[in-house]
Amino acid sequence: MNPIGRALLAFIASHFRSRIAQLASTRWFLRGTLSERAGTCGKPNCRCAQGELHTSLYLVQSQGGKLRQICVPHAWQERVREAVNDYRTLQELIEDVSESRGKRLRARTRAPFSAA
Repeated sequence: MNPIGRALLAFIASHFRSRIAQLASTRWFLRGTLSERAGTCGKPNCRCAQGELHTSLYLVQSQGGKLRQICVPHAWQERVREAVNDYRTLQELIEDVSESRGKRLRARTRAPFSAA
């Protein structure tokens, strides 16, 4: 691999490590999917009886091969949404770093054989 390619890969890896460290130090993460539900409560005089349904947000996670659902209180919904999105962002960054390292490894392992 030429020096420019190595320098670029090093810069990219450094950028990803910096971004991961920044996320990890300032955020919290939740693995899972958010599911919104709407329904009625059954009270005849409630607004939901007129069609304006109550909404709930659930965090759905797989634990031990089973799906677990956690109802998210209204006061926590914005923060939980951010935590789920931050987890996905962190996962994507880790995949990018892994791909970058894989390219670097492939370039190193091919070099001795390409000279022959």
